[in-house]
Amino acid sequence: MATLTACSQTDGESTPDAGTGVNRPDAASTATTSDEPATAKFGQGFTFRNGLAVTVGMPEPFAPSGTAAGFNPGDQAITFTITIVNGSPENYDPALFTTTLQSGNREASKIYDSASNIGETPTTVILPGRESEFQVAYSVTDPTDLVMEVSPGFEYRDAIFTF
Repeated sequence: MATLTACSQTDGESTPDAGTGVNRPDAASTATTSDEPATAKFGQGFTFRNGLAVTVGMPEPFAPSGTAAGFNPGDQAITFTITIVNGSPENYDPALFTTTLQSGNREASKIYDSASNIGETPTTVILPGRESEFQVAYSVTDPTDLVMEVSPGFEYRDAIFTF
């Protein structure tokens, strides 16, 4: 007989930033958690209850290389710097970390540009107290109207980032 159990999600709250890991000791962290909705502003962090924190930087213009995939002619290309800080007591495997983006009323196309090292999420486990930073890029119709959904993995509640 099989028994099904539900995955528990890790809730959290918006914070001014995600803090820093021990591999970037030049900044301080004051992140807290609560039962607030899972939303944050670009440039701010979101800290989950277990201490994992994510910051999505402000969108920046991006010029895809000639070998980039996912850019739609007529759109604008933008990039975001994402920082994951593992403030939890457990190793965090970012293999399931994903982002999606809506621009205006359309799902934005993710840009993969290996020449610019943009589009792939980290695959190395992030140890407790450490951080990882990477960039993602999207092809958007309206860079002033953006909603990003961030999913750190199945056991986490998705976080939403907007202006």
